[in-house]
Amino acid sequence: MVRGLKLFVCFIALGQVCAQSDYKVTNNVPVFKQWVVDFSDNSKLDVVAINAGVVAPPPFSNTKEIKAKLDAQRKHSFSEKNKVTHRSDIDPKVLTGFNGKPLGAAGIPNDNTLAVSNAGIVVSAINTSVNILDAEGKGLKFRTLSGIVAGQLGILDRFYDPKVLYDPINDRFILVFLEGSESSDTRIVVGFTQTNDPTGLWNFYAINGNPIGGAKWSDYPIIAHNKEDLYITVNILRDNESWQEGFVQSVIWQVDKNSGYAGGTLIQNMFSDINFENKPVWSICPVQPALDMDQKGMFLLSVRPDASANDTVFLHEITNTAASGQATHTLKVLTTTEKYGVPPSALQPKLGFKLQTNDTRVLSASLHLGEIQYVQSTLVSSPLSSGIYHGTITNMATNPSVRGRIISTPSMDYAYPSLAFAGQTADENSMIMTFSHVSESQFPGTSAIFYTFKDGVNDYYSDVKPIKLGDSVINTFLADSIERWGDYTDIQAQYNDLGAVWLCGSYGDVSGKNNVWIAKVRSNNVLLSIEEMFVYPNP
Repeated sequence: MVRGLKLFVCFIALGQVCAQSDYKVTNNVPVFKQWVVDFSDNSKLDVVAINAGVVAPPPFSNTKEIKAKLDAQRKHSFSEKNKVTHRSDIDPKVLTGFNGKPLGAAGIPNDNTLAVSNAGIVVSAINTSVNILDAEGKGLKFRTLSGIVAGQLGILDRFYDPKVLYDPINDRFILVFLEGSESSDTRIVVGFTQTNDPTGLWNFYAINGNPIGGAKWSDYPIIAHNKEDLYITVNILRDNESWQEGFVQSVIWQVDKNSGYAGGTLIQNMFSDINFENKPVWSICPVQPALDMDQKGMFLLSVRPDASANDTVFLHEITNTAASGQATHTLKVLTTTEKYGVPPSALQPKLGFKLQTNDTRVLSASLHLGEIQYVQSTLVSSPLSSGIYHGTITNMATNPSVRGRIISTPSMDYAYPSLAFAGQTADENSMIMTFSHVSESQFPGTSAIFYTFKDGVNDYYSDVKPIKLGDSVINTFLADSIERWGDYTDIQAQYNDLGAVWLCGSYGDVSGKNNVWIAKVRSNNVLLSIEEMFVYPNP
């Protein structure tokens, strides 16, 4: 069933939040194919399909001219002023760390993602492969993405953009990745473990990557889940067109988790034609509930990802479950206090070697205690560099407002952030963010920072904590001097160990490739025991 709706919402209070949102919802969309894979069966590993030369398609981004202008203006010098105030006594502690790719080749880019169960089983995925590890990094099982779909989807193109999550309510794993990058061969592959053991049986489904017809395909998935549903957002692109011209629209898939776990007919809805002022909203990020997942709907965020400077934030909401058949989409348009913008390319220690930072889309978001925190890569305007934009949306139920801050460090470029809840108690609104780092004196690596908001008044950030230092510049076989770097990192709370998170990111290894690092990190919020706090001025 297809329902087309138009909503107009307007609130006037301290500011004005208005949105006219067109959208279409299609209920009970059939899957293209369904099958079961036994990860314990090594007969279909498809190891020969691992190829370090396979490159994932770049995410659509209308930023080429903006980046070229910024890169031309950029000087090889940095200011000595941080954008936010840091304090070292709340630095997160690294508990363990290890290479997350004991088998398989590095991806181009890696597209790092991970999920960790309450039992300490780690599922680490990058472009082309999945490694299942124990909490010390010992390999338990290895799979290629091509091996997962072998014999199921006909003549295959490429396999890329994996995303994985752990469901603490059902003690299961979910894996999502893309197959194909043209309209004749485009699928969203979704897998659900049958038990809490990811080395065993998985139920896999292939969703049509061209659901609206024409010469189009799906790119760049972002996922989140609540008690009932899995949410997958993708960007629909036209065949054989440039990044600047090929974007069509962003689509939200709402998938009933229980039907996937059971291996039955997958219940799923698709929200499409999501427009604001007759233009499609581009690149939508679902907001992951931090601890309380008992909600019927889902919030989602998007911005103006190709803007040189902008303060617009789109707050989406899906209002009910997939199984209800009654879910709708609403949209509010907010204005943030700090503008974001497309960052310049990042500089490596070797002169002329740069790293791609992509655009300024929202990459990760979390909902806790009625507030949304989110992160994106952004321009640091003075001097020109790439930093982390950290936004907070409050007053969700009444008149939402957005406050933005920029995280940067003298001499460094940061990009591809993600965040997860890191409170030592459920009453904290504390997060740990991870992101990629590089500078003219440091090889590409992975960092983290702890954040807490105390007494509803003060922001507190730890120092930026290096998690993994690089060993070399990233220099793949690509002929150009601006290498693929991201396209994302990942981080997850250890749900049965409050204050601890697992994160994964990339680093330049000794061979000049983009390798994988996984770490368990614990927050160190000494402010919990301090009664009187020093109030910092706004930076």
